[in-house]
This record gives sequence, structure tokens and C-alpha cells, in this order.
Amino acid sequence: PLPRPPQHEIDNPAVQETLRTHPHLFKIETPINVDVFESLLLSHPNQPFVTSVCKGLREGFWPWADSRAGSYPTMHSEDRASPSDPAKAAFLREQRNIEIQKRRWSTSFGPDLLPGMYCSPIHAVPKPNSTDLRLVTD
Repeated sequence: PLPRPPQHEIDNPAVQETLRTHPHLFKIETPINVDVFESLLLSHPNQPFVTSVCKGLREGFWPWADSRAGSYPTMHSEDRASPSDPAKAAFLREQRNIEIQKRRWSTSFGPDLLPGMYCSPIHAVPKPNSTDLRLVTD
């Protein structure tokens, strides 16, 4: 089966507070009709795996994060200033809007991270043999 988060992650007070006060930022959305998917797999030989996948589709999958207090800060931002190149800055804004529209990124919740959140830097880099840009997350 796919692993679930360890109990210390579930009990993390900073994460629990952010989930409680901002549930709209953490919607679980999938194009898969999980009930139908599950019914199609009733005869699958590895039912614990099927159950774990369906639970993940309903409740979300654990990203293997480790947020133990004292080991890592409660919040961390690698946010960077907008690129000085206007084309790269426009590309990043456009990509952000696409990701929000497709509901893969949450809408804005203000300029500050919430407890339990980390922000990874993003960059625009040229695609090989092209003038087009590619979004890169570090």
C-alpha cells in the first residue's frame, strides 16, 4: 500500500491550524470518479494497495514531507524578486495564471506564507533549440 503521513505530521499544530483556517487552499480534486474506479478494481489481487490509492485520491497523497518541530522551520520562503527580463516576468505570470485556472495552484491568500508552508523558487529558462520558455521549480 501507499504510505499515509506519520502521526507526528497529522498532529503538527502549525499544519493543523493552517488546514483548519484555510481549507479552501487544500481542495482535493481529481478527474477520476473514485467510487467507480474502486468498483472496477474489486477483483484486483492487491486490495490493500487499491484501498490506499483510493484513499489518496479522496484525501490527498502524502508528499513525504518531514515537518518535525525543531528540525525544520515552521515556514520557509525561497521567494525571489521578479526577473529583470520583462519577457521572463510575463511568462511566469502567465504560467501562474494557467496553473491557478487549472486548479493545480491555489489562489492568492496574501503576501505571507501560512504556518507549515514552504515556498520554492520558480524560474523561466529557455527551452533547448527554441526561443520559448520553460517553467522550472527548484
